[in-house]
Amino acid sequence: MTKFDFVKNRKIFFTISIVILLVFLALFFVNGVVLDITFRGGTRMSLECEQMVDANLAGVLLEQTLNKKASTSVMETVSGSQGATKSIMLRIDVASDTPLTPSEEQLVKDTLVNEGFPVILDSPNNEVASIEPSIGRETLRKGLLAVLISSVLILIYLAWRFSIMSGISAAACAIIALLHDCAIMLGVYVAFRIPFNDVFIAAILTIIGYSINDTIIIYDRIRENANIMQKSDMATIVNVSIWQTLSRTVNTTVTTLIAVVTLFIFAAVNNITSIKDFSLSLIVGCIAGSYSSVFIAANLWHWWRSTRMKSKTAR
Repeated sequence: MTKFDFVKNRKIFFTISIVILLVFLALFFVNGVVLDITFRGGTRMSLECEQMVDANLAGVLLEQTLNKKASTSVMETVSGSQGATKSIMLRIDVASDTPLTPSEEQLVKDTLVNEGFPVILDSPNNEVASIEPSIGRETLRKGLLAVLISSVLILIYLAWRFSIMSGISAAACAIIALLHDCAIMLGVYVAFRIPFNDVFIAAILTIIGYSINDTIIIYDRIRENANIMQKSDMATIVNVSIWQTLSRTVNTTVTTLIAVVTLFIFAAVNNITSIKDFSLSLIVGCIAGSYSSVFIAANLWHWWRSTRMKSKTAR
């Protein structure tokens, strides 16, 4: 049976990625990016409730009252100070250019009470935290800087490690594949209007490490096969190398997804927003990272190398 030719069909893979990214780009211009208060600034209020409440209804009411975007969620917390007492907390995030004023904070409480929400106004567990926009922008800048630094360090390492493969081109293609993964993750956040926060930065850094590991495995096999299969053309070497590492990539991805999907279900059932967003990012990142490692990075490097060789021959 003839095996699938990854190199010959690379245009299909490139087209799929380009179409998906263009769709996300269109959604970006339509929806924009929703910034969490961590990056934009605003106010986060945590109010204890006597029983479970409808967070979506609370969010709609508060948006109408404040005329500002409000993100709400309900979570159960456990306090060990009084024999592991459970508390139901309604978290309200209002991202804006200015934090809520004391009168607006009181308006939030009054609105919830008047609408019948069982809020415990005098609870010692209640918290209010405000973040100035300048602090939010600084946090965003540092998060993006962390992603940039990690990408540059990866570029340097790969250029040195795979010098036999024209190190700079191999490293550059690997970085482009990583940018592909980051763009896919960002696109999912834009499509589903998930607030962009520090959880996203943590997920990006995690997926960068995960995705580059798969790419390095394939690059290593290409380097080894280039010495073994000296009479074969580079397209054959790339195809053989991808096939030899494919089962390893699939097994690693599936086992990782089993754990991450389980984490997502647990967070969704228990309404733990931060873990749910993080695990969703990892699910998308794992799939995108595996796809880019197998179908994008090595094929892009081969196309780059072939183009340069043709250019040199033409001279």
